[in-house]
Amino acid sequence: TGLVMAGFSTAQEKSGQRSDDDERIVKAFVEANYKEVFREPNGTLNHPYLVPGGPYDQSWDWDSVFTGVALLDLGSAPYLAGAMMNFFDQTNETTGEVTICVDPTTTSPSCSSDPSDNISSGSHAKPVLIQGALAAAEHTNDWEQFRPYSSKMSALLAYWSTQRKHSPTGLFTWHDQMESGADNLVLSACPSPRSDCWVEEGCGNSLSSPDLMAYLYRENLAYARFLDRWNLPGSDRYEAAAASVKETLEEQLWSEEDGFHLSRNVTDGSDIGAPTYALGVPLWMGPGGLEAGRAERVVERLTKPDMLGEYGIRSTSSDNPDYNNDDVITPYSNWRGPVWVNANVVVAYGMLDFGYYEEAAGLAVKVMKVLADDLRATGEWHEDYDAEAGGGGSAPGFLS
Repeated sequence: TGLVMAGFSTAQEKSGQRSDDDERIVKAFVEANYKEVFREPNGTLNHPYLVPGGPYDQSWDWDSVFTGVALLDLGSAPYLAGAMMNFFDQTNETTGEVTICVDPTTTSPSCSSDPSDNISSGSHAKPVLIQGALAAAEHTNDWEQFRPYSSKMSALLAYWSTQRKHSPTGLFTWHDQMESGADNLVLSACPSPRSDCWVEEGCGNSLSSPDLMAYLYRENLAYARFLDRWNLPGSDRYEAAAASVKETLEEQLWSEEDGFHLSRNVTDGSDIGAPTYALGVPLWMGPGGLEAGRAERVVERLTKPDMLGEYGIRSTSSDNPDYNNDDVITPYSNWRGPVWVNANVVVAYGMLDFGYYEEAAGLAVKVMKVLADDLRATGEWHEDYDAEAGGGGSAPGFLS
């Protein structure tokens, strides 16, 4: 959530839109509570790390990246670097496999808000870990701290290329929605192994969506950047891999009629046109990864009333028949309507990259208000927010 403070102020300054009282309240809360997400080495985790707060004591993949980047000016660099190192430590160098969370008490974490929930699944860390390491390295200008993990980084990328690439199309796939971080998003008819409808053979590794393609584009470029700084060969290979991801995303998933990238069930070949926050994630690829004309179409779609509400961008379009704002965390969190701050921040950063300052600032004002109002009402933050009423949803005490 602290990312709101870091990036949105730029948009507000360039657009002239501000909400000073809300910003003051949010900033004061961050400064008073940020150390609650810092953890020292413990148990199976040999390096400092970050937790999201709320009911979560594990270190999670994208929460660690988002929180660590948000708090860099408040001293998070060693915790961000350490969190990424903990994930690299637990990455299988042969297969490239690592879970979506790491836990100081076990090497087989449940990766759930409920520690007793240890349903076996193929969920793998999202391809954002090298990007997190890159942010820490750039902030500290210490690239050498990550050199021992070069082989783990390459193994992570090889995992996606060898285990998650659909050969006929070149598209990459999520094992399930839980793995994507958007636990029950409507892009999957059956979200995850925590769903009663799940059948591994038909459901697993079937969904390709634009968020995954965007993450992999950025992840390959991040590793290329490390190789250059280490004066090692191979950066051109990973730059080419990023270009290939970009080309596949455009050729396979772009819909000129809809004005955004669709998702696809690669098992049955069906396109999935349900508008969700994921259609905005390719903006995060920046002008080098997405054509300006297509970025304009994406921004237009995101700012239609079914997606952009009073409190920010909805996780799922309000026109979707499954749209709801139910307060749910078991068996998974609700991404079928509520506003999620992390999703809004990714979209806002993408808007900034393409010069959509007013749109990004407008989004900033909305999200800052919902966070400030939560503090006024409850004195804490929640994992998500009701897109219609603005109240906090699940996981009170959440900080990521």
